[in-house]
Amino acid sequence: MKKNTNNIRTALIGCGYWGTNIARSLLKINNKKIFVFDNYKQNSLTLKKRFPKNIEIANNLNSVLHNKDIKNVLLATPPNKNFSLLKKFIKFKKNIFIEKPGLKNFNEINKIKKLKNNMILMFGYIYTFNNNIKFIKKFVKNKKNGKILYISFQRQNLGPIRNDVNVSYDLSSHDLSILYYLFNKLPKKINNNSYKILKKNISDISNLSFKLKNFFVDINNSWLNPDKVRKITIISEKKMLLFDEMNLEHKIKIFNKYATYPKISDFDNKFFDKKAKIYEGTSFTLKIKQNDSLKDELKYFFNCVKKNKIPITDINFATQILKSLKGV
Repeated sequence: MKKNTNNIRTALIGCGYWGTNIARSLLKINNKKIFVFDNYKQNSLTLKKRFPKNIEIANNLNSVLHNKDIKNVLLATPPNKNFSLLKKFIKFKKNIFIEKPGLKNFNEINKIKKLKNNMILMFGYIYTFNNNIKFIKKFVKNKKNGKILYISFQRQNLGPIRNDVNVSYDLSSHDLSILYYLFNKLPKKINNNSYKILKKNISDISNLSFKLKNFFVDINNSWLNPDKVRKITIISEKKMLLFDEMNLEHKIKIFNKYATYPKISDFDNKFFDKKAKIYEGTSFTLKIKQNDSLKDELKYFFNCVKKNKIPITDINFATQILKSLKGV
Protein backbone atom coordinates (compact mmCIF):
# COMPACT_ATOMS: atom_id res chain seq x y z
CA MET A 1 0.00 0.00 0.00
CA LYS A 2 1.37 3.39 -0.97
CA LYS A 3 2.01 5.76 1.92
CA ASN A 4 0.04 9.01 2.03
CA THR A 5 2.62 11.77 2.14
CA ASN A 6 0.38 14.63 1.02
CA ASN A 7 0.44 16.22 4.48
CA ILE A 8 4.24 16.50 4.52
CA ARG A 9 5.11 20.12 3.79
CA THR A 10 8.75 20.24 4.94
CA ALA A 11 11.93 18.64 3.60
CA LEU A 12 15.40 18.46 5.10
CA ILE A 13 18.38 18.20 2.77
CA GLY A 14 21.51 16.98 4.55
CA CYS A 15 21.25 14.42 7.34
CA GLY A 16 24.65 14.66 9.00
CA TYR A 17 25.38 15.90 12.52
CA TRP A 18 23.68 19.30 12.22
CA GLY A 19 20.92 17.97 9.98
CA THR A 20 20.05 15.52 12.76
CA ASN A 21 19.79 18.41 15.22
CA ILE A 22 17.51 20.27 12.82
CA ALA A 23 15.31 17.18 12.38
CA ARG A 24 14.98 16.79 16.14
CA SER A 25 13.97 20.44 16.50
CA LEU A 26 11.52 20.25 13.61
CA LEU A 27 9.73 17.38 15.29
CA LYS A 28 9.42 19.42 18.51
CA ILE A 29 7.36 22.02 16.68
CA ASN A 30 4.51 21.49 14.24
CA ASN A 31 6.14 18.98 11.92
CA LYS A 32 4.85 15.48 12.54
CA LYS A 33 6.60 14.14 9.47
CA ILE A 34 9.39 15.40 7.26
CA PHE A 35 11.01 14.29 4.02
CA VAL A 36 14.77 13.88 4.16
CA PHE A 37 17.40 13.49 1.50
CA ASP A 38 21.17 13.06 1.66
CA ASN A 39 23.54 12.16 -1.17
CA TYR A 40 25.02 9.64 1.23
CA LYS A 41 21.95 7.48 1.77
CA GLN A 42 23.31 5.91 4.94
CA ASN A 43 22.84 9.28 6.67
CA SER A 44 19.15 9.25 5.74
CA LEU A 45 18.77 5.68 6.96
CA THR A 46 20.46 6.52 10.26
CA LEU A 47 18.07 9.45 10.76
CA LYS A 48 15.14 7.17 9.91
CA LYS A 49 16.25 4.76 12.65
CA ARG A 50 16.30 7.62 15.17
CA PHE A 51 12.80 8.80 14.26
CA PRO A 52 11.12 5.85 12.49
CA LYS A 53 7.56 7.24 12.67
CA ASN A 54 8.43 10.75 11.57
CA ILE A 55 10.89 10.42 8.69
CA GLU A 56 10.18 9.68 5.04
CA ILE A 57 13.27 9.20 2.87
CA ALA A 58 13.22 10.84 -0.55
CA ASN A 59 14.78 8.68 -3.23
CA ASN A 60 16.31 11.65 -5.01
CA LEU A 61 16.36 15.43 -5.03
CA ASN A 62 13.86 15.68 -7.88
CA SER A 63 11.20 13.99 -5.77
CA VAL A 64 11.49 16.93 -3.37
CA LEU A 65 11.71 19.60 -6.07
CA HIS A 66 8.63 18.39 -7.95
CA ASN A 67 6.50 17.67 -4.88
CA LYS A 68 4.07 20.62 -4.79
CA ASP A 69 3.01 19.79 -1.24
CA ILE A 70 6.51 20.54 0.04
CA LYS A 71 6.56 24.28 0.64
CA ASN A 72 9.57 24.53 2.98
CA VAL A 73 13.10 23.20 2.53
CA LEU A 74 15.88 23.28 5.11
CA LEU A 75 19.46 22.91 3.90
CA ALA A 76 22.11 21.50 6.23
CA THR A 77 24.59 20.99 3.42
CA PRO A 78 28.21 22.03 2.73
CA PRO A 79 28.69 25.61 1.42
CA ASN A 80 30.25 24.33 -1.80
CA LYS A 81 26.96 22.54 -2.62
CA ASN A 82 24.58 25.30 -1.60
CA PHE A 83 24.71 27.56 -4.64
CA SER A 84 23.52 24.81 -6.95
CA LEU A 85 20.85 23.69 -4.47
CA LEU A 86 19.55 27.21 -3.85
CA LYS A 87 19.12 27.87 -7.57
CA LYS A 88 17.00 24.73 -7.92
CA PHE A 89 14.78 25.34 -4.91
CA ILE A 90 14.24 29.00 -5.78
CA LYS A 91 13.19 27.95 -9.28
CA PHE A 92 10.59 25.61 -7.77
CA LYS A 93 9.34 28.34 -5.39
CA LYS A 94 10.22 26.76 -2.08
CA ASN A 95 10.71 28.67 1.17
CA ILE A 96 14.32 28.03 2.20
CA PHE A 97 16.19 27.90 5.49
CA ILE A 98 19.92 27.46 4.92
CA GLU A 99 22.62 26.96 7.54
CA LYS A 100 25.35 29.60 7.86
CA PRO A 101 27.44 30.83 6.17
CA GLY A 102 25.27 29.56 3.33
CA LEU A 103 27.40 30.63 0.40
CA LYS A 104 31.13 30.98 -0.14
CA ASN A 105 31.56 34.29 -1.94
CA PHE A 106 29.96 37.50 -3.24
CA ASN A 107 29.64 36.20 -6.78
CA GLU A 108 27.35 33.41 -5.60
CA ILE A 109 25.30 35.56 -3.24
CA ASN A 110 24.77 38.29 -5.86
CA LYS A 111 23.51 35.72 -8.35
CA ILE A 112 21.09 34.34 -5.75
CA LYS A 113 19.82 37.86 -5.05
CA LYS A 114 18.90 38.21 -8.72
CA LEU A 115 17.10 34.85 -8.72
CA LYS A 116 15.22 35.31 -5.45
CA ASN A 117 11.45 35.36 -5.84
CA ASN A 118 8.80 36.26 -3.26
CA MET A 119 9.48 33.15 -1.19
CA ILE A 120 11.24 33.31 2.19
CA LEU A 121 15.01 32.82 2.28
CA MET A 122 16.55 32.72 5.76
CA PHE A 123 20.13 32.02 6.83
CA GLY A 124 20.67 30.07 10.03
CA TYR A 125 22.64 32.24 12.44
CA ILE A 126 21.57 30.57 15.66
CA TYR A 127 23.13 33.00 18.16
CA THR A 128 20.72 35.76 17.15
CA PHE A 129 18.05 33.62 18.88
CA ASN A 130 20.07 32.85 22.03
CA ASN A 131 18.77 34.34 25.31
CA ASN A 132 22.31 34.97 26.58
CA ILE A 133 23.17 37.03 23.50
CA LYS A 134 19.90 38.93 23.88
CA PHE A 135 20.98 39.87 27.42
CA ILE A 136 24.43 40.92 26.16
CA LYS A 137 22.72 43.24 23.68
CA LYS A 138 21.03 44.98 26.62
CA PHE A 139 24.41 45.20 28.39
CA VAL A 140 26.21 46.92 25.50
CA LYS A 141 23.33 49.35 25.03
CA ASN A 142 23.11 50.27 28.72
CA LYS A 143 24.71 53.72 29.03
CA LYS A 144 25.36 53.13 32.75
CA ASN A 145 28.09 50.67 31.75
CA GLY A 146 29.94 53.35 29.81
CA LYS A 147 31.39 53.03 26.33
CA ILE A 148 32.53 49.68 24.99
CA LEU A 149 36.33 49.56 24.90
CA TYR A 150 37.16 46.04 23.69
CA ILE A 151 35.54 42.70 22.81
CA SER A 152 37.21 39.31 22.55
CA PHE A 153 35.73 36.12 21.06
CA GLN A 154 37.20 32.65 21.62
CA ARG A 155 35.67 29.74 19.73
CA GLN A 156 37.84 26.65 19.78
CA ASN A 157 37.40 22.89 19.64
CA LEU A 158 38.96 19.73 18.27
CA GLY A 159 37.38 19.40 14.83
CA PRO A 160 35.36 18.78 12.85
CA ILE A 161 37.87 19.67 10.14
CA ARG A 162 36.06 21.04 7.07
CA ASN A 163 37.14 20.36 3.51
CA ASP A 164 35.29 23.14 1.71
CA VAL A 165 35.73 26.20 3.98
CA ASN A 166 38.40 27.36 6.41
CA VAL A 167 38.05 27.81 10.16
CA SER A 168 37.10 31.50 9.82
CA TYR A 169 34.16 30.75 7.55
CA ASP A 170 33.11 27.91 9.82
CA LEU A 171 33.49 29.56 13.24
CA SER A 172 34.14 33.31 12.88
CA SER A 173 30.87 33.64 11.00
CA HIS A 174 29.12 32.92 14.32
CA ASP A 175 31.03 35.68 16.11
CA LEU A 176 30.49 38.18 13.32
CA SER A 177 26.78 37.44 13.34
CA ILE A 178 26.75 38.20 17.09
CA LEU A 179 28.53 41.51 16.49
CA TYR A 180 26.10 42.44 13.74
CA TYR A 181 23.16 41.57 16.00
CA LEU A 182 24.59 43.59 18.91
CA PHE A 183 25.57 46.75 17.04
CA ASN A 184 23.66 46.63 13.71
CA LYS A 185 27.03 47.18 12.10
CA LEU A 186 29.98 45.02 11.20
CA PRO A 187 33.63 45.82 11.93
CA LYS A 188 36.44 46.64 9.55
CA LYS A 189 39.15 43.99 9.43
CA ILE A 190 42.62 45.30 10.30
CA ASN A 191 44.63 42.11 10.75
CA ASN A 192 44.46 38.43 9.80
CA ASN A 193 46.84 35.82 11.17
CA SER A 194 45.76 32.38 9.99
CA TYR A 195 47.69 29.14 10.11
CA LYS A 196 47.44 26.09 7.87
CA ILE A 197 48.53 23.22 10.08
CA LEU A 198 46.87 20.11 8.67
CA LYS A 199 46.25 21.13 5.06
CA LYS A 200 48.12 23.39 2.68
CA ASN A 201 45.02 25.16 1.36
CA ILE A 202 42.73 25.44 4.42
CA SER A 203 43.54 27.34 7.62
CA ASP A 204 42.52 25.58 10.82
CA ILE A 205 43.59 28.29 13.30
CA SER A 206 42.80 31.99 12.85
CA ASN A 207 43.31 35.21 14.79
CA LEU A 208 41.32 38.07 13.29
CA SER A 209 41.41 41.68 14.49
CA PHE A 210 38.76 44.26 13.71
CA LYS A 211 37.78 47.80 14.56
CA LEU A 212 34.15 48.66 15.17
CA LYS A 213 33.20 52.26 15.88
CA ASN A 214 35.88 53.32 18.41
CA PHE A 215 36.83 49.97 19.91
CA PHE A 216 38.76 46.86 18.86
CA VAL A 217 37.57 43.28 18.45
CA ASP A 218 39.65 40.09 18.43
CA ILE A 219 38.27 36.79 17.16
CA ASN A 220 40.28 33.65 17.86
CA ASN A 221 39.13 30.39 16.27
CA SER A 222 40.64 26.93 16.15
CA TRP A 223 39.77 23.40 15.06
CA LEU A 224 42.88 22.16 16.88
CA ASN A 225 42.19 22.72 20.55
CA PRO A 226 41.84 19.91 23.12
CA ASP A 227 39.07 21.75 25.00
CA LYS A 228 35.84 23.14 23.66
CA VAL A 229 35.93 26.89 24.33
CA ARG A 230 33.08 29.32 23.71
CA LYS A 231 33.77 32.66 25.38
CA ILE A 232 32.99 36.32 24.84
CA THR A 233 34.70 39.00 26.95
CA ILE A 234 33.39 42.57 26.86
CA ILE A 235 35.30 45.44 28.45
CA SER A 236 33.38 48.67 29.03
CA GLU A 237 34.33 51.84 30.89
CA LYS A 238 32.56 50.78 34.09
CA LYS A 239 32.08 47.01 33.91
CA MET A 240 33.32 43.80 32.36
CA LEU A 241 31.22 40.89 31.12
CA LEU A 242 32.25 37.27 30.57
CA PHE A 243 30.01 34.88 28.62
CA ASP A 244 31.21 31.29 29.00
CA GLU A 245 28.85 29.11 26.97
CA MET A 246 30.40 25.90 28.31
CA ASN A 247 29.63 26.82 31.93
CA LEU A 248 26.45 24.87 32.59
CA GLU A 249 25.45 26.77 35.73
CA HIS A 250 26.41 30.40 35.20
CA LYS A 251 27.06 31.36 31.62
CA ILE A 252 27.24 35.13 32.23
CA LYS A 253 29.28 36.89 34.89
CA ILE A 254 29.44 40.64 35.45
CA PHE A 255 32.50 42.28 37.01
CA ASN A 256 32.24 45.74 38.55
CA LYS A 257 35.89 46.35 37.72
CA TYR A 258 37.57 48.96 35.59
CA ALA A 259 40.79 50.91 35.20
CA THR A 260 41.12 54.66 34.81
CA TYR A 261 43.88 57.24 34.73
CA PRO A 262 43.65 60.15 37.17
CA LYS A 263 43.17 63.64 35.85
CA ILE A 264 46.34 65.76 35.83
CA SER A 265 44.39 68.54 37.53
CA ASP A 266 44.02 66.31 40.61
CA PHE A 267 47.73 66.61 41.44
CA ASP A 268 49.92 69.55 42.45
CA ASN A 269 53.41 70.22 41.08
CA LYS A 270 55.11 68.18 43.82
CA PHE A 271 53.33 64.95 42.97
CA PHE A 272 52.49 63.26 39.71
CA ASP A 273 51.54 59.62 39.26
CA LYS A 274 51.11 58.10 35.82
CA LYS A 275 49.77 54.78 37.13
CA ALA A 276 46.20 53.84 36.37
CA LYS A 277 43.75 53.42 39.21
CA ILE A 278 42.18 49.98 39.35
CA TYR A 279 38.68 49.91 40.75
CA GLU A 280 37.58 46.48 41.98
CA GLY A 281 33.98 46.24 42.99
CA THR A 282 31.85 43.15 43.46
CA SER A 283 31.25 40.56 40.76
CA PHE A 284 28.10 38.53 40.31
CA THR A 285 26.64 35.82 38.12
CA LEU A 286 23.30 36.01 36.37
CA LYS A 287 20.61 33.39 36.15
CA ILE A 288 19.32 33.74 32.62
CA LYS A 289 16.57 31.48 31.41
CA GLN A 290 18.16 29.18 28.84
CA ASN A 291 16.28 28.49 25.64
CA ASP A 292 16.47 26.00 22.80
CA SER A 293 17.98 28.43 20.29
CA LEU A 294 17.63 26.12 17.29
CA LYS A 295 13.99 25.37 18.06
CA ASP A 296 13.23 29.08 18.47
CA GLU A 297 15.11 29.87 15.26
CA LEU A 298 13.09 27.34 13.27
CA LYS A 299 9.82 28.52 14.82
CA TYR A 300 10.75 32.02 13.72
CA PHE A 301 11.39 30.76 10.16
CA PHE A 302 7.96 29.17 9.93
CA ASN A 303 6.38 32.28 11.40
CA CYS A 304 8.07 34.36 8.68
CA VAL A 305 6.66 31.96 6.09
CA LYS A 306 3.17 32.20 7.60
CA LYS A 307 3.21 36.01 7.71
CA ASN A 308 5.34 36.47 4.57
CA LYS A 309 7.78 38.45 6.69
CA ILE A 310 11.42 39.16 5.80
CA PRO A 311 13.65 37.36 8.36
CA ILE A 312 16.22 39.18 10.47
CA THR A 313 18.91 36.89 9.06
CA ASP A 314 17.94 37.33 5.43
CA ILE A 315 20.23 37.40 2.41
CA ASN A 316 21.35 40.97 3.21
CA PHE A 317 22.42 39.85 6.69
CA ALA A 318 24.38 36.97 5.15
CA THR A 319 25.97 39.38 2.66
CA GLN A 320 27.33 41.53 5.48
CA ILE A 321 28.92 38.50 7.16
CA LEU A 322 30.60 37.47 3.92
CA LYS A 323 31.85 41.02 3.47
CA SER A 324 33.65 40.86 6.82
CA LEU A 325 35.10 37.45 5.96
CA LYS A 326 36.41 38.58 2.59
CA GLY A 327 40.07 37.70 2.18
CA VAL A 328 40.37 35.40 5.18
